[in-house]
Amino acid sequence: MKVSDNIDVLSNQSVTIITGASSGIGLDLLDLLAKDYQNILVINRNKNKTKPILDKLLIKYPSTRISYLISDLSDQNEILNITNVIKNNHIKINTLINNAGMFPVKNGISKQGVEITFALNHLAPFLLSTQIFNINAFDKNALILNINSIAHYKSTGNFEIYESNEYQSLSRMQLYRESKLANLCMTYKLAELFKQNDILVNATHPGVVSTGLLANYGWRSFINYGLKLYGKSSKISANELFRVIQKCKTEQLTSLYFSEAKIVKSSENSYDEYIQNKIYNISIGMTNSITMDNK
Repeated sequence: MKVSDNIDVLSNQSVTIITGASSGIGLDLLDLLAKDYQNILVINRNKNKTKPILDKLLIKYPSTRISYLISDLSDQNEILNITNVIKNNHIKINTLINNAGMFPVKNGISKQGVEITFALNHLAPFLLSTQIFNINAFDKNALILNINSIAHYKSTGNFEIYESNEYQSLSRMQLYRESKLANLCMTYKLAELFKQNDILVNATHPGVVSTGLLANYGWRSFINYGLKLYGKSSKISANELFRVIQKCKTEQLTSLYFSEAKIVKSSENSYDEYIQNKIYNISIGMTNSITMDNK
């Protein structure tokens, strides 16, 4: 992990964290947050992209305090390093936007041996959220917003496959679907657990967005071409996400699923308490050795 030289500008401040803000919706949402004079901590993977973006934002919005951490969020150790930076700099979190995610265009595993899509789309926001909670770094009435997907509606919820190698039999689309259902079940479970601490936890689907995500992966570029033709702009989606954040904070909403800024019903599996508890326990099991080593 690499820490920005100006991280101290966020010391003793109330801060919004956004992950995956180097392009697309995340980048456009970052601009809206800076325009709103929020103190911002950006967590991206690529320093060469991140630093020029932040330099431009500081010129555009000179009153904004903004810094960055360069981190691979699929690596659980890096998430613990992030929370140590937050703790050591006495940063308080008022909003955590878990935007970083991936579609599995190729197979892979994390440094902890977890299927990479599940590691980034589910375990990363789970671990980042719970570790920030454990170090008591959330403000009162803080909001955790998980960027999710309508893909979760076709998930089976058979999360035991991630405790073995059975996930290898799933298609890449099904791996994506399962990771998004896991993320949503975790959203509802943490909303329940954090409610007594006045922490709001919600999830949102930003809609079908024009994206360059699959542009460099052969035949999948045809899918990407379709998204560009029929998907809405990332600026529109970012504005909708910004409205969701404002609505959640103003109305103190928690344990909800939004789609294109509207509250909607998520899948039946996502409300199943047995499935929620199952993924919660599996997630603890997959991250426990890391968190125990950090104590």
